Amino acid sequence: MEQEAWQVLIVEDDQRLAELTRDYLEANGLCVAIEGNGALAAARIIKEQPDLVILDLMLPGRMA
Repeated sequence: MEQEAWQVLIVEDDQRLAELTRDYLEANGLCVAIEGNGALAAARIIKEQPDLVILDLMLPGRMA
């Protein structure tokens, strides 16, 4: 039985950096989504429950 790919959410406002990171992770078998809005990130994390969140610590906006 084949194992499902890990779900990763990248929370990053720098689109170029987010896409570069996504491309690398997808090339290594992970399923990756990008969220560029800090205000929406918390709700998306709760709704989608990804296996891993890569979070930009200097992201503008609130996370709560």
